[in-house]
Amino acid sequence: MALPRLQRGIGEAFPRIKRFYRLLYNGIAVVTFFWAMGTWHLAPVLYIVPGAGSLLFYLMQLICLGLIARCTAQTGMGDFLGLGQLRGIPRQHQLVTTGCYGMVRHPLYTLSFTFLALNPVMTLKWLILTIYSSIYFVAGAKIEERRLTAEFGEAYRHYQERVPMFLPKMRK
Repeated sequence: MALPRLQRGIGEAFPRIKRFYRLLYNGIAVVTFFWAMGTWHLAPVLYIVPGAGSLLFYLMQLICLGLIARCTAQTGMGDFLGLGQLRGIPRQHQLVTTGCYGMVRHPLYTLSFTFLALNPVMTLKWLILTIYSSIYFVAGAKIEERRLTAEFGEAYRHYQERVPMFLPKMRK
């Protein structure tokens, strides 16, 4: 659903739902996520982080959620959720290169993967969700990179040279 060609095709085929696309996209992601969370007990458990370790994992997941909200606020929470499209407000595209986006080009993907990997109760379904999500994050980042390079040109290419894609640079 993230492919621009698919988005355009759906928009042309169903012009009335075009403005609901991002909201629908996010809704499907949320339903998929809660399905995976809600069915953990139906899948074989691969490992459980015991005792205080699990509390540490949950704390790190909570930190990831807070950082995800912060990064999303940088680029516009309404646009991210699809509420701007729903209201018919044209999206104002700006290249954000500071804050979360000054450390990695795709902080939402990095933080989302980290959140998934830090689940202290790893079931087979959660592992499969994590693997599929990781594949999506890499593919989605590649698609975004092409779109942003086309949209911002040299400014984005310069940003790509300075800022890593997923993993922050370790400072010396």
